[in-house]
Amino acid sequence: MDLTQNLSLQNLEEVMAKVHQRIVSEPAYKIILYKMLTFCQVARSSTDITKEVLSYPDMKGSLQSVSVLLSWLIECGGIEDVVVAGMDRNNLVLRTTVAGKAVLDKENSGDKLAELFIHEPNYHGVYMQLLATCVSPKTRVEIEAMLRGNPILESPKVYANYFIETLETAGGLEWRDKWQTTRMGVMVVTENSSSYTHTSNLHS
Repeated sequence: MDLTQNLSLQNLEEVMAKVHQRIVSEPAYKIILYKMLTFCQVARSSTDITKEVLSYPDMKGSLQSVSVLLSWLIECGGIEDVVVAGMDRNNLVLRTTVAGKAVLDKENSGDKLAELFIHEPNYHGVYMQLLATCVSPKTRVEIEAMLRGNPILESPKVYANYFIETLETAGGLEWRDKWQTTRMGVMVVTENSSSYTHTSNLHS
């Protein structure tokens, strides 16, 4: 049953607040929970969800099972079960609710990337290089090789993993067997390129 289909805007915002609070109260699983909301925008069986979530690098060494993470999202109103005729009760069909999608849209609005660039202006060039390069998926080793020798990373010493994790948290990178720039990240790269071209033309 969809928890939000017949709710007023005020009540929808209340459910959104519950979903958001549940996610941010679990910092170790925050990225995984957002990924689960994304994956379940299309109705999925619990078996498929389990298989997908266990493929995330973030789940290595996890103290919580996929079923526990799902229960968190169901209880707060981020994910709902879908009634399907003849459905096997041991393999539920689940999907992201209206409130869950709204929270996801807000999270992916691009504000976090903008905030990142404001708070770490010294590394803006590194972040943009990483986003542009990972439009074609890259392994961590390939990213490390790309950044190796960059003087700005030497004092103080900063490793590639820091930039990968920071961009993932900000919504610019995602793991798909390799590290890949998200749709929002691509938009940032495109806007930055357009801005650079416009500035160059003004000075030519």
